[in-house]
Amino acid sequence: MHAPHLKAKNAKRRHDMSFQMKSIFTYAAAVVMASLSYQAAAADVQERRMKFSYPVSQTNPVGMATNKFIEIVDKKTDGKFKITGYADAQLGNEIQAMSSAQGGIIELTVVSTAGAANNVKELGIFDLPFLFQTVEEADAVIDGPVGKTLLDKFADKNLVGMCYWDYGFRQVTNSKHPIKNLEDFQGLKLRALQNSIYLDTFKALGANPLPLPYPETYTALETKAIDGQESAYLVTKSSGYQEIQKYLTETKHVYLPAVVMASKRFWDRLSKDEQTILLDACTESQAYHRQVSREMEKDVVKELIAAGLEFNTIEPNEKARMVKATDAVTEKYKAALGADLVDQALASIQKVRAQQ
Repeated sequence: MHAPHLKAKNAKRRHDMSFQMKSIFTYAAAVVMASLSYQAAAADVQERRMKFSYPVSQTNPVGMATNKFIEIVDKKTDGKFKITGYADAQLGNEIQAMSSAQGGIIELTVVSTAGAANNVKELGIFDLPFLFQTVEEADAVIDGPVGKTLLDKFADKNLVGMCYWDYGFRQVTNSKHPIKNLEDFQGLKLRALQNSIYLDTFKALGANPLPLPYPETYTALETKAIDGQESAYLVTKSSGYQEIQKYLTETKHVYLPAVVMASKRFWDRLSKDEQTILLDACTESQAYHRQVSREMEKDVVKELIAAGLEFNTIEPNEKARMVKATDAVTEKYKAALGADLVDQALASIQKVRAQQ
């Protein structure tokens, strides 16, 4: 009496098994197609050698991200792309390395937006004083339309903007005294990046900025040719400035991204698949860089204090005075950088602040 029920049940079981088998075959077919697709793509990857220049040590997150990028590319190309990293500005400072990439002498480099602004002036947006308060605000601008627009502008400069890493917020060290108020900047001889917005910012604060190349900074500090410098915490540490400086002030006057770029002469010789591999690897290394650098920054101030630096932050009312003192710098450069682009960046920042 239960036969009809059993027949129906068996029929359903056969249908389910048939569906499962079809699913298995479909998945297997997809795997095979993906494998064939990968093999086809791999066929478009040639044996290539590349030089990757970067200005800091291997222990800095930018150096670590460079090694991660090289590792990712090696895996994606099954070892066909052989990239050699050159740390500590061995192939020249940022400006020199960028020029070498333009000429096709080297294939890859990473240049701070402050240095890269010599070619793409609109990158000066990131140099505007006290623009960002948090890393989330900076990420919103970098990852959004503004960041993409700026990368695209390198094509006209014989370069290819691939992705962004960063050096984080910049702070000030010096050998004279703590910087607690606006007046404490007065007359300080500070090494600043070779960038007009930086120079104008520190002049507005009352300091005497000197645009020295990064590799010359340590010696200038050690010999007292200059009083101090401004850089991110991790750069301060990896550069060894704690050995020759006395005071560290958290100013957070600028957040400094860096552009990973390729020589366009080299890039144009690559297949589309090869270009995609490098771009994907850059994106993956960006995520790695942010994770590593921000984790390291949690402990770096303690490490710098333990090394002998006297650390201080700035009271909000004094920070407001510094911001006001540099307002004219922002206004001076806004039109030259592109008022619409600046406003777009400000809108992204305000959106993040509204969500906090």
